Amino acid sequence: MLEASLESITDDVQEALRSEVRQIIESEGLTQAFIAREAGLAPGTFTPWLGGTYKGDNVDKARAVQRWLETRQARGRTAATLPAAPKFVATLTATNILDVLAYAQTAPDFGVIVGGAGIGKTTAIEEYARRASNVFVVTAEPVLASPNNMLSALADVVTVAERRSVYLSRAISAKLRGTAGLIVIDEGQHLSSAALDQLRTIHDKAQIGVVVAGNESVFSRLQGGERNSQFAQLYSRVGMRMSQPKARAKDICALLEAWKITDARVVSMLKLVAAKPGALRQMTKVIRLATMLAAGDGADALSEQHVRRAWNQLASTPLDAVA
Repeated sequence: MLEASLESITDDVQEALRSEVRQIIESEGLTQAFIAREAGLAPGTFTPWLGGTYKGDNVDKARAVQRWLETRQARGRTAATLPAAPKFVATLTATNILDVLAYAQTAPDFGVIVGGAGIGKTTAIEEYARRASNVFVVTAEPVLASPNNMLSALADVVTVAERRSVYLSRAISAKLRGTAGLIVIDEGQHLSSAALDQLRTIHDKAQIGVVVAGNESVFSRLQGGERNSQFAQLYSRVGMRMSQPKARAKDICALLEAWKITDARVVSMLKLVAAKPGALRQMTKVIRLATMLAAGDGADALSEQHVRRAWNQLASTPLDAVA
């Protein structure tokens, strides 16, 4: 990339920048609107600058484009040292999650998946949605706790235009009825009990499958202290449930095999990582960072030192501490 200082953006430098951007557009198929967004410029400003017809401060725009090119080049260097994560790994846990999703969609029924952080719930849900038709996934967050907010997010995924809260449930049910579809709520612990009950209503009216995945609090609401008459209708709808608090040893080994990590000492350390909060997700982060550190050292393979350095950058507790 052109090495021009920000203080010396002459007309020739600008033309060189424009030429470099045009080459990127042609070779990678990027749009001008995409580049403008990444460069922090309005499309209506970037397009005339690229064409050499902008009437405003061209030097200022050229500096923004130069920063974008330099940032892009830096990202490329970093990306080259990061290993690509293995494609979907059919661990025992993932297979069990897929079974719950498939059952709920086929029956159709109401399913609950409860699991600790990082055991692979989201990855399995994404894989199922990729394979199956009419799967509508909503990732819950605190702001979606209320029934109306949850329905609004679901309407976006289902592509329902209705936005009046009193008619949302009816419109969603009508759109989904007869589709043999499946609603999946990931991070379901963020939903209120009333929002969960609203999902029960859609399940009944649309006659489609519903699966709620989340941490232990999701299921405890259904089977614990809140299991009273208010929740009897919802609890009775749960046809299949799965509960797994942490990653299985076989899951950890399957993922390490997919990463092609065989050094016994490195495997042992990564198993320690996977036994901690965050499980497989945290282990994957450590592997990616450790691989980057190894590449920076010119090493051909991961070592214990790389894993430990990666862990120290990502966590605040010693790796050897009891999980």
